[in-house]
Amino acid sequence: MAATTAVDHAYGYVGPDLQDLYGIDPARFTGATTLRDSYFLGASAGATMQALAARPDGLLVSRETITDYSLARGDLVRLRVLDHATGQFVTAPFHVVGVVQEFPSAPKDSFMVANLAYVQRVTGGAGANVVFAKTGGDPAAVGRRIAAAVPAASVATIREQTQRTTSSITSVDLAAISRIEQVFAVLLVAAAVALYLQLALAERRSEFATMAAVGTPVREIGAFLWSEALLIVGGGAILAVGLGLVLAKMLTAMLTHVFDPPPDHLTIPWGYLALLAGSAAAAGAIATLLALRTLRRLPLGTVLRDAS
Repeated sequence: MAATTAVDHAYGYVGPDLQDLYGIDPARFTGATTLRDSYFLGASAGATMQALAARPDGLLVSRETITDYSLARGDLVRLRVLDHATGQFVTAPFHVVGVVQEFPSAPKDSFMVANLAYVQRVTGGAGANVVFAKTGGDPAAVGRRIAAAVPAASVATIREQTQRTTSSITSVDLAAISRIEQVFAVLLVAAAVALYLQLALAERRSEFATMAAVGTPVREIGAFLWSEALLIVGGGAILAVGLGLVLAKMLTAMLTHVFDPPPDHLTIPWGYLALLAGSAAAAGAIATLLALRTLRRLPLGTVLRDAS
């Protein structure tokens, strides 16, 4: 196992609402699991963990509870927690240090996160009842070894938990469809560039024939085609990048509350974009070379006679 961290899963009453309370060690928690900035509001994951560690009675409160009770950072919250020694609920003071909307193993509605040592002190707990473990190999194999070593423990691997919790359209693997769309986009770009240059040659045959008739070298005539190809590919790339970035930001903002957890930032597929640009450049170069070959064989007399 690469790392482990202990978690005390308890419960606490906020007013009449019973909520899950997770006691963690902020210094070691990220060693065995992953926290994303999108899990928290108003601060990054690192800053939130530092704020929690800096205050022993610190409490991360879910956004729903913050809204329902009009709480803010620094507010005193008195939770009723179960005292394991007496079996009675006792009141324990906490102070809000952050807002959390997602957390590993936590439910999707209201929950709270506090320091493990403080939770165990106010509840009189004997110790943590959940352990997060990060493995360096196959999670299933490690899970089987742990289950065999600790028969009384309930062991769930990340794969099993993923299958149990991901059941919506936002969890569908779209990798295959994405690859089909990428191939289609590459072919479409290449065909569009080549078609444009061929149409440009067809529409300006009389102009090129006139230039050749007055003695203009084919190399200089070809410079017009090369410049058009460069402008089309370069201008199209700039326009596509701009529009793509705007659309990506718009869709990310619209779907932030649909995906669980929401994305932290945009991911730019540099390899695919390089392939797309390369295909456009290659199609433009091939189309231009074919156009130049056509210019050398252009029947000047027939073209000029048809133009007149």
